[in-house]
Amino acid sequence: MRRFFFATALGLLLMGCVLTVPRPAAVPTPTVSPPLTPTPVDAQPTVTPRSAPAALRGVTVDWADLNPYRRAMRPAFASDVDLYEQATRYAIDLTVDIEALTLRGVQRVRVTSAEAEPLSEIVFRLLPDTPGYGGSMAVGSVTVEGLRVEPDLRLDGSAVYVPLSTPLRPGETTELVLTFEGTIPTDPSAGYAQYGYIDGVLALPNAYPMIPVYDDEGWNVELAPTYGDAAFTDTSLYLVRVTLPARMISAASGVEVDRQDNGDGTATVTYASGPMRDFALVASEEYQMATDSVGEVLVTSYFFSGDEEGGELVLDYASRALEVYEETFGTYPFTELDVVETPTLAGGIEYPGLIVVAASLYGERGGFFELATVHEVAHQWWYSLVGNDQLDEPWLDESLTQYASLFYFEDRYGPQSAQRVLENTFEVPYRYIQEREQDMAVGLPVASYTEDLYGAVVYGKGPLFFHAVRQQVGDEAFYEILRTYYDEYRYGVAYPADWMAVAERVSGQELDALYAHWILGE
Repeated sequence: MRRFFFATALGLLLMGCVLTVPRPAAVPTPTVSPPLTPTPVDAQPTVTPRSAPAALRGVTVDWADLNPYRRAMRPAFASDVDLYEQATRYAIDLTVDIEALTLRGVQRVRVTSAEAEPLSEIVFRLLPDTPGYGGSMAVGSVTVEGLRVEPDLRLDGSAVYVPLSTPLRPGETTELVLTFEGTIPTDPSAGYAQYGYIDGVLALPNAYPMIPVYDDEGWNVELAPTYGDAAFTDTSLYLVRVTLPARMISAASGVEVDRQDNGDGTATVTYASGPMRDFALVASEEYQMATDSVGEVLVTSYFFSGDEEGGELVLDYASRALEVYEETFGTYPFTELDVVETPTLAGGIEYPGLIVVAASLYGERGGFFELATVHEVAHQWWYSLVGNDQLDEPWLDESLTQYASLFYFEDRYGPQSAQRVLENTFEVPYRYIQEREQDMAVGLPVASYTEDLYGAVVYGKGPLFFHAVRQQVGDEAFYEILRTYYDEYRYGVAYPADWMAVAERVSGQELDALYAHWILGE
C-alpha cells in the first residue's frame, strides 16, 4: 500500500507555482503543518467478537455468477473476470455503527490454491488492528467447509492462522467463513489518518480479514512500519455489501451494483470489483461530486462543500493523468476511477480504483496538489494492477510511480517543466542525503529506513534509477519496457528480477551496472 508522503521533495517550480514539501532530515520546513511522525495513541478498546448477528449470518453468494464482476470492467476486459474465476473470491457483509464507532461483519472466502506445495493453513491479516491503522479488529467464529475450527493468533492478534484438517493441494478449492468485529478510531494522530471516522469522513481501507501473499518466504505477515505500506496481497474478486447511514455518500473499489434503503436510517450498498488487489471504501454525508469521462472510464471527484474549485481541479488532474498513463503504460481495464478528498495526513493514498487526496491540499492550484494526485493515479498501474512486495521492496512500485509522474508533466507542460520535476523532486533530496553522508541503497525494506530517509531514498533517489535506464536505452525502448512489464504482470505480482528481465529483454541491453549502483548501492 500505498501512500505518497509529503516528504518526497524539496520544491518544484511548475507553471509559475512553487511546490514546497517537507525536507529530509533536519532542513527547516516552515510551510508544512501536518507532522510527519504520528503520535502513538490508545484510540480504541480491544474488541471481543460475539457470534455473528442474525442479519449477517445470511450472507450468500453464487460463486458461478460472474456478471456482477464484469460490470466493473471495460468491455474489452470483461473476459479478465473469467480468468480469475478460480482466484481467491471474497463475499463480505459489513455493517457500520457510526454512533458506536464499530463495525461487524461476516465474510465467505473461496480459496483455490495456486501454490506449488500443499497448504496446511490459510492466513488472514487484520490490518485495522495494526499501529498504522489505529483501530482494532478481531475474528470470532471461523469455519472451514462448514466445520468450526480454532485459529492461532499471532503478531499481537493481527495475523490469524486457520488450520486445515486436510492440506489444500495445488489447484484444489476450499471455502472459509469468518465473523469479525472492529472499532473505528477517531483520533487523526493514529498513523496517517488513513483509517477511521475523522472530520465526518468514514475511511475503511482493508476493513476485513485479508489473505496475504504466499511466496518463497511463506506467508507474508510481518508488521509494517507506520510510515510504509502494509498490504501485500494477490488479486481477487470482491462482492461487498456495506450497511451504513443512509445519508452517507460512498465511494469504493469496484462499482455499485445495488443499493437498498432499509427504512431505519441505514442503507445497504453492494459493490462488485473486477480483479483487484484489495478493497477500500470512503463515505461522508458532506460529499459533493463532479464527474468526467476518459473514454469508457467514469472519473468521479468527491469533495467537501467549499472545496468546489479544488474538486474540479483534482478531477482535471486525475483525468489528464489517466489519459497520459493509458497511452504510456497500457489501458486501464476498469470502468471507474474515484478521487476522494479526505483528512489524511499523507499527501495521498492509493487503492484499487480509488485514490484519496489530502483535504489540506484542496486550497492549492498545481504544485504539490497536482503532483500528489497524478502520483496516486500512476499507482493504479504500479501497485494495483502490477503488484509487488511493498514491505520488502517498496521501490518497485513507489520509485517507479514517482518517476511515472514525470510523464504527466512532460506531456501536459512540456520538457522544461518535466526537467524541473526531475531536478527538484528527485535530485535535490538525493543530493541532500549525499552531502550529509546519509545515502542508502534504494532496494531495502521499508523498516531499514527512518521515516525521513524512506522518503528521500525511495521517492527521491529511486526514480533516478529509472531515469538512468531511460537515458541508456532511449525513450522508445523505455516506453516499450513499461508496456511489456504491464502486459506480462497485469493482475499479478512482480519482483525486482522480473522487472530487470523485461527491461533487458526488451532493450537488448545489459543493465546490471545501473541496478547495482542505484538499487543495491554498490
